[in-house]
Amino acid sequence: MSLRLLAAPGLRTTTRLLARQQPMGLVKIHSSVAQSHTAAASAATHKPDRVHGSYHWNIERAASVALVPLVATQLTYGASPITDTLLGVVLPLHLHIGFDACITDYFNARKSVFLNKLMTGTLWLSTTGVLVGCYQFNTNDIGLTEFISKIWAA
Repeated sequence: MSLRLLAAPGLRTTTRLLARQQPMGLVKIHSSVAQSHTAAASAATHKPDRVHGSYHWNIERAASVALVPLVATQLTYGASPITDTLLGVVLPLHLHIGFDACITDYFNARKSVFLNKLMTGTLWLSTTGVLVGCYQFNTNDIGLTEFISKIWAA
């Protein structure tokens, strides 16, 4: 029975195709625009940096995981200047990373250069505004944790 499955023509061609595939890291992506093989063309393309992606992923996961104990501490112990400060930094960082991923996915820099730059600039401006607002709210008002508690109880 197993010999008949291996002899099936569809399975053999699929196996051959899978054997010929290159790993994704080695696949060369061709653009539709012809480029000359000059020094300027090779200088325009950047060398991929594998470490940058892992650092980005680690920071993203650390910000996501840090929010769980921060919110739990806020709900358990109530308002605290330390929790306010940490929540005022980690929450905007988490939101910035999430919106940056959306901009990268939907407004790709290769397809829509102007919209990508506009959206990225708007994101940085709004993230800076949120960080300044969190600082002002924590120092001059009731603080984020007390505000969240009042909203939760309402």
